[in-house]
Amino acid sequence: MEMTNEETACQVHAVLMEPEPVSRLRAKYHSLRRQVCLIQSISVLFCFSCCLLALRYHAFPPTCTENGTKEAPTFVKDNVTFTKEEGYVPWMYTPEYPTPNHTRYFILDDDNESLRVHHGGTYKVSLQITYGKSSEKTEEIVLQHDIHHYTDEYDKPLTLLVHWETVNLKYWKKSLFSEGIFSLKSGDRLKVWSNNRKLIDVGGTISQKTAFVVYPHFSF
Repeated sequence: MEMTNEETACQVHAVLMEPEPVSRLRAKYHSLRRQVCLIQSISVLFCFSCCLLALRYHAFPPTCTENGTKEAPTFVKDNVTFTKEEGYVPWMYTPEYPTPNHTRYFILDDDNESLRVHHGGTYKVSLQITYGKSSEKTEEIVLQHDIHHYTDEYDKPLTLLVHWETVNLKYWKKSLFSEGIFSLKSGDRLKVWSNNRKLIDVGGTISQKTAFVVYPHFSF
């Protein structure tokens, strides 16, 4: 039995007007959401990459005293002189990159050591420090740096990441990299501790060798 032209047109119209399955709409929604999150993540990563926090202290060469003995090398940050090898590492915004308005998430405290959280959330924390030394004899040296998390919930700082390695050479350079994803609250602070600050390589473009980067993490 043949259908009339009117019945055929109605069926074609019904097919064209049939709504898309819910699963397909849901897939399109998740795809669009992933694209938006990816764009946000790339934008924030670009901003924070432009303001990499670079090492802020300079090694002064040894000076001779009246009796001919040499003093140990020291590190200077502003008006503070560091005489200890171990301690917290001071930072600054890299001068070779423009500084965007990133204060929605973090600011560098006045002590130049603490990165303070302004907006609670999940963040990816990345740290790389490059060490180096030249010596006339082989010497075993332990390199270690930690990321400490200061929060009002605890009296003492929490250790988020620890990285250490041993070198036993005359001439060497070593880059230690660590990274993790953590939940941080507004008001929390992050600081970097090193057991061998005087061995940090401050020559050349420091931001390409030593950097402390934190940016929001988006999961898909």
